Formats: sequence, structure tokens, C-alpha cells
Amino acid sequence: MLNNILIILLSIFFVYIAIFTFYFALIVVASTIKPRKKTDNELQNVHKNLIVVIYSHNNEKTIVNLLERLNKQNYPKANYQVHIILDNCTDDSSNKLEFVGGAKLWRLSDEVPLGKDKAVSWLLENLMSVKKADGYVFLNADRIIKNDFLSSVNEALKYDPVIVGSTEVYLEDANYYEKVWSNVNDYNSNIMKLGRSRLNLAVPIDSDILVMDNEVLESVRCIDFKDANSELKYSFLLTNVNYPPKFVPEVKTFVSSIDYDIKRPDFSFKMQLFFKCLNFKSCTNFKFVEFLFSLFKPNPIILLVILAVVATYSFNYYFLFDFPWSVFLAIVLALSFALSVYKSELYVEPLIYLVACPFYTLSDTICKMTLLKKFIKFKTKNNKNEVEKIVVPVTVTNGRNDFPCKLELISEDGFKKAIFKYKNKKQETDQSYVRMCDAVKNISDILIQHGFRLKICQSCAYFSPKIDGTNNMVKGFCNKKAVEDQSCVDIQETLLWGSCEYFIPEEVNKVIDISSYIRNR
Repeated sequence: MLNNILIILLSIFFVYIAIFTFYFALIVVASTIKPRKKTDNELQNVHKNLIVVIYSHNNEKTIVNLLERLNKQNYPKANYQVHIILDNCTDDSSNKLEFVGGAKLWRLSDEVPLGKDKAVSWLLENLMSVKKADGYVFLNADRIIKNDFLSSVNEALKYDPVIVGSTEVYLEDANYYEKVWSNVNDYNSNIMKLGRSRLNLAVPIDSDILVMDNEVLESVRCIDFKDANSELKYSFLLTNVNYPPKFVPEVKTFVSSIDYDIKRPDFSFKMQLFFKCLNFKSCTNFKFVEFLFSLFKPNPIILLVILAVVATYSFNYYFLFDFPWSVFLAIVLALSFALSVYKSELYVEPLIYLVACPFYTLSDTICKMTLLKKFIKFKTKNNKNEVEKIVVPVTVTNGRNDFPCKLELISEDGFKKAIFKYKNKKQETDQSYVRMCDAVKNISDILIQHGFRLKICQSCAYFSPKIDGTNNMVKGFCNKKAVEDQSCVDIQETLLWGSCEYFIPEEVNKVIDISSYIRNR
């Protein structure tokens, strides 16, 4: 009995290996395919209006060179602006940038740095309210670019609304760790990301080199650049709303190995993200589902070792899949990996670093903490600290009468949901959300389907959202005074679940319609 169970489990595992073997082979082959030639219409040189946003904290060594490069772009000066955030810089960045010129400097002064996520969100809130742009380019201050950088951005934006650029790391007094990850970065860019790009699949964003169409930011209304985990979650948010990030190698930046930030989402976070996203309605979206399952794709080198073990087992013992099947998969995987190495132009030393990476990573993880302990710790201790709950009073109406109710807002492990309560009845969001504003909107939509409406700010025509440095998006503005008096600049800040006697349904979303609605009430 136990032997049969073991055979079944091994067979399931073998199917998993087979799927990812052909999956890897498909990506490798796709990376070798040359892109189609562009038509004459596509080659028309229409220059988009771009805003370059650079975050800097004591990057005096690199930021000046980056600004000089931006000033020398072979792109019309009238079609791009450069905005640099100096987040509590204590070096001489500000004075040197003033001398170079060509950029708007935003100096943030406080006791501690605000951080990239909040600083960029704050700047976007200011820029999007007053400036019209076709796209936003996010760069880290340690990057080096060529003079055709913005031209490549402009070309890429013709085809994709969210673009992840490539990063080429040049080794400068690099240690073993930096050499390993530099070669892994090159391999992933030349094979995995490029292959996914050729197959039109999503890739994780990199806020150090990221381009977003204005339409995306207007739709999503937030950024999330806090850390590697946040960027991965934000990538799923973009894919969920049909803006899958696309890798474009022509949008290229360079960085020294000394400054290169190795971004690796936690394994426990990827597991949490996977199970949270399984109940998303967007699981009917192929790109979202594929992106979700790609979180657990095995390393091809580790996979080769596993196939060797499986082949040995199937040769000596009874197995549902005979020995030839294991050998066939091993040959397919080995040839695919050899093709990927040839395509990446990895020679002896880089290849050694590439092969060593998965074993180095595995040993490093074991030395620090086993994955099991990490997962148990995440489930037992961290969950207690990562669950936040707030209950707010709200009003619901059926068009004739108003009823006092409660709205419970829950944030758990970075995911949000809302529960509407009236007496002994309750209605929960149909899935977990990345943003609280989406969870509240889902509850509102469910109630509308049942003939009720939440009389809260988010559902009001006077309301407009506010980018506040987080991806919760729980803040906004009440524009009632501005509607009544066009010269008024006193716009009141409010929360999604706020309420007042001046509620107007959100369908009445134009000033002229609001004025007409008020007169006819």
C-alpha cells in the first residue's frame, strides 16, 4: 500500500517535471527567434511626451553622470522632462545637479529618508494633477544610459503599456557573490525574460528601470516600489487589470556590480501570493494564470539533477513512466540548456558561476533557515502582526430608505478584503485584493446588484482618488466645493468610507451632470 502511494506521488512529480521541461524548452526556443520587421507605419517617428522620474538618496557618484546623459539624449528636448527626487541627501548631489541643470529637483528634508515608494508616489500625485504626459520613465540614480535611451523607450511604448528594461551589470572589484548574480542576471535577461517577451508573457517589474504609459497609471492609480516582494505583487496587479509587464531588451541601462541591487522575493511570500491569487476572478486570464504558476518553475540545472535521480530509480525499480521517458526528458532539457548557454554566449567562467548559483542559493538558504522553518514562522508568528482590521459605520440605501450598517476592512499578509454587515447578515468580497479600494469597490458592486447602494465617498460623484505612497489607495478628495465654485482651491481630503449628506451617485461623474442633478433633487 505504501509502495503504491509512493509510486503515485512520484508519477505526479514526474508529470510536473515533464511540463516544466517542455515549458523551459519553449522559452529557450522563443528567445532565439528574431522579432518581425516593423512596417513603414510602425517606423513613423512620433515622439511621445515623457516624464523621467529619478529617485536618489546620496547618489552623488552616479546621479550627475545620469543627468548629463539625459541632457544629451537624441530625443527632442520639448518632448521630455526630468524630475529628480533628492530624499534627505546629505552629500553634495543637490549643488552638483544645480550646476548641470536640465532637471526639476524635488528636495525632501526630514529626520529620516522617506523611501523610494512613498517619495515617488508623492511626486506622481503632484505631476499627474498638473502635467500631461504620454508615459513615465522610472530610473534609479545609480544607472548609466546611452544617448538613444529615450528613443528606445519611445519606440517600445508604441507596442506595450508597461515596459521592463534590461540591466547590464559590469563587474567592478566584484566578489564571488556579485559575480554569481551578475551572470545569473545576464542569463535571465537573454533567455528567460526575452523568451517570455517573445511569447508575449508577463515578467516581474523592476522599479529601477520601468516605463509605464499614462493610461496605466490613470487606471491603476498607484505604484508599489517598496521592495522585491511589493514589486512582484504589483506585477500581478498590473497583469490582473490587463497590463502585463513586458520585457524589452532595447530599453537598456548599465550599473556597476558595487551598486547593483539583487532583488529576490521571499519564498514564503511567493507561496502566500500563489494561494491568495488562486481565488482571483482573473484566473480565467491565461497570462495571469501562467504568470502565477511560473512562480514555482524549477531551475533547469536542479531539474537535470532530479531527472538523473528519477532515471536511475526507473531503471532499477518499477515506475509508471519507464526509463526511456526519463532519458527522453533529460535529453530535451540538456539540449535546451545547451542552446540557452550558446544563445547567452556564456563561456567557461560565467558558465561555472551560472551552474553554481542554484547550489549556492540552496546552501545559503539552509544555513540561514530551512524553508520549512521559514514557512512555519511565517504562518505562526508573522501572521499575528500582519493582520489589521478596522470596523467603520456606513449607510446603505435602497433608494427610499437609509439603513445604518458596518463595513469591516481587513488587511492580511498584504492582501485586502471587506465584509459588509447589517444586523445578523453579512456579505464578503468574492476574493482577496491587492488594494483596499478594490475590495471596497467590490462590496459596492455586489450591493448594487441586490438593489442597494453604499453611501460612501468612493461611490460619490464628488470623489477623486489620491496617490498617497501606498497601494491601499484609501484616501481621496471631495470636490464638492470646486464643483460649486470653479475658482475654489480648498479641496477637502477624505477617506473611501467617509460619508456626508451631500452624497451623489458616482454615475453622475461630470460637472455639468452634477449641477443638473443638484437642481433636480
